[in-house]
Amino acid sequence: MPNPVLSVRDRTAAPAAVDFILDKLAAYDTHLLDWIRIYPMTEEQHKPRIAGDFPPVTLSVCWPPRERYVGTGAPLPEHKYRIKVNVWQGGDYPALERDWGRVPARPLRRRRGVRQRYTTRGMCEWRHPDSLSATVHALARAIFLFLADTRQTDQHPSNSNASAWGHRWAVEWLHANGQRSAAESLAAQLVQWYLIQSKGI
Repeated sequence: MPNPVLSVRDRTAAPAAVDFILDKLAAYDTHLLDWIRIYPMTEEQHKPRIAGDFPPVTLSVCWPPRERYVGTGAPLPEHKYRIKVNVWQGGDYPALERDWGRVPARPLRRRRGVRQRYTTRGMCEWRHPDSLSATVHALARAIFLFLADTRQTDQHPSNSNASAWGHRWAVEWLHANGQRSAAESLAAQLVQWYLIQSKGI
């Protein structure tokens, strides 16, 4: 069954980025995705969350449905996911983003008698050359969470995995738009994340 027409509202005038994302989404089942909203990031949202930190460039969220769809009959509004992203539209690109990624394994705090566990999830930095590539990355992160939660990918729906998915789609976007240097930078970081996750380093 073909995918329904997806409701997309873009308040940032980024039609090329939206078309790229919709082309990517055509390979997946989106009948449980209600809508996508893209808004400019406000000055308040652009303020650093921690003193001395970088101001955020994007915010993305995928709201899960209020009720799980069990596969009988047409899905109702309460069965559907919704995605919203905010993207900074200021003139200070290229802009540094700080969000979840992969870092060398570090020990987690543990209770006495519990075996030591480690995590490779941590805060990382990368650079968006412009607001369109930031839009692609932000949308891809939220879309990954939808795809993972609906079991259309075998990856766990974590923010670190979402950032890696954002890198992959952003690298494709950047190559398609002749931004080779920016694409190679993201791709190199992505390779490093894969090596960390596989315990290669």
